[in-house]
Amino acid sequence: MNKNDMDNGNSDKPDLLDVYFFNNLISNRLFKPAVNLVFSAVLLIIIYYGLASESDLRFHGGIPFATTMIWDLWHPILAFTIIFFGRLWCFTCPIGAVCDWTQSVFSLKKKYPEKYRNLWIAVILFLVIFAAERHFFMFTRNPPNTALLLIFFIGLSVVMGAIFEKRAFCRYICPIGLVLGVFSMLSIIELRCKSKKTCHDHDLKECVIGTEAGKACPVGEFPQTMERNNHCIMCMECVKSCSKDNIRISPRLPGADMIRSRKTHMDEAYLVHGIIIIFLFVMGMERFEFRNIIINFVRWTAPFDYVANFTFFASYYRNMWAVIIFTLITLGAAGLMYLSTKASFSGKGTRQKFIDLSYAFIPLALSVYLAENTFRFLKGMLLIISTMGKMFGKAWEFAINFQTINNIQILLLLAGFIFTVWAGYLISKRLSKSEKELRQSMFAIGVTAIVYLLLGVKILTIPII
Repeated sequence: MNKNDMDNGNSDKPDLLDVYFFNNLISNRLFKPAVNLVFSAVLLIIIYYGLASESDLRFHGGIPFATTMIWDLWHPILAFTIIFFGRLWCFTCPIGAVCDWTQSVFSLKKKYPEKYRNLWIAVILFLVIFAAERHFFMFTRNPPNTALLLIFFIGLSVVMGAIFEKRAFCRYICPIGLVLGVFSMLSIIELRCKSKKTCHDHDLKECVIGTEAGKACPVGEFPQTMERNNHCIMCMECVKSCSKDNIRISPRLPGADMIRSRKTHMDEAYLVHGIIIIFLFVMGMERFEFRNIIINFVRWTAPFDYVANFTFFASYYRNMWAVIIFTLITLGAAGLMYLSTKASFSGKGTRQKFIDLSYAFIPLALSVYLAENTFRFLKGMLLIISTMGKMFGKAWEFAINFQTINNIQILLLLAGFIFTVWAGYLISKRLSKSEKELRQSMFAIGVTAIVYLLLGVKILTIPII
C-alpha cells in the first residue's frame, strides 16, 4: 500500500466534530443513553395508546395516536430527512438501544452465522410489512396492530441481543435500518477516518476492540476501510474510543457512495427495484380506477367467490394474493433490469452487471419512496400545526389539496429519474473499459428507467377519486 492509498481519508475535509460543543456532546457517555431513554418513553406511550384503541379507525372510532405518530409523522419525516442525516435515526433508536441494554444484563455473545450475513431477511421483512399492510394487518388504520408490530421488533431485538454479540439485529434484521442504509448512500454527510495512514500506522485499533471511553463498533465496521454509509449506525462509539482523534463527520456531494462504491450486493440491488415498483403500486392503490382493476382481477381469480359458505376462504385467498402480487411485481421489476442488462451485454457477466448498475436506481427509489410519503408527511405536519394552534387558543384548520400533492409527486419522480440517469452515466463510466461498454450500460439503465418513469407518470395522472 502506497502513501496515497493510506492517506486518502481526506483529512482536509471540513469536520462537523469541530463545531463548538458538538464533539463534547456526542463524546459524553451519558448523552446517547439519555436520548435513547427519552425516545423509549415516547415509544412506550405510543404502544400503550395503540393497544388501548379500537382496531379499525374507519368504522369504530378509536384513538389514532399510535398510527398518527408512526405512519403520519415518524415514517414520513424519516423518509424526508435521510438525504440530510443518513442513518442518524439509529443513534436515537430505542429498539436498537434495547439490544444494548439486553447485552448489558445477559448475552451468549455468539457470532452471527456466516451464511446469514446478508440483508435478505431484512429485505423479506420490509416487503412483507408493506405487502400485507392493506389486507392482513392494516397498520396505517389499526392502532393495536401498529403497537403489536413495535412490540414484535422490540422482542426480536431482545432475543438477538441475548444470543448474538454486538448489534446483529441492526446490521442484518432491521427493515428500517435496511432502507436507511441504502438511501444513506445519497446522504450529504459521511462518517470516515481523517487519515487512513494514521489508522494504518496505529497498531491498537480502539474502534475495533473498544476502550473505557467507547465501545467496539456494534455493527463491525472499520473506519479505515469504510467506503459507504450503509452499515454505519452513527452511534459515535468510534469517536469516543479513537485515541488519535482520527474520526470525522463531513459534508459531501449527495450520492458519492453510490457512484464510487466497489462493494455491491444482490440483496441491495433487488431491494432498490422492489422499493420502486412496490411504492408505485401503493400509490396506484390510492386511485379508484387502478384499485378497481386490481380488486376485480383478484376476485376473478378467487376460486371460492362463487361457492356458498366459503366466505372465509375467499377472504383468506384475496389476502394471500396481495402478498403474492407484491412478490411477483418485485421479481418482475428486478427481472426487467436483468433482461435489459442481458440484452445489452449478450449474457456476458450479466449478474454482476445487473448488481452494479442497479445502484444507479437508488435516487429513483428514494423519489418514489418520498412521493408515496408526501401525503402522510403533509397530513402529519398540518396536524402538528393544528394541535399547536389549539394549545394557544387558535383554530388553525388546513385542507390538503390533492392536485398539489399529485404535482409534487410527479416532480419528485422526474427528479429521481434525472438523478438516476446521471448516476448511471457516472457508474457506467467508472466500470466500462470501452465506449461500447459504456453505451451498453447506459442502454440497460435507460430502458429500465424510462419504463419506471412512464409507469409512474401513468399512475400519478389517474384521478384519485
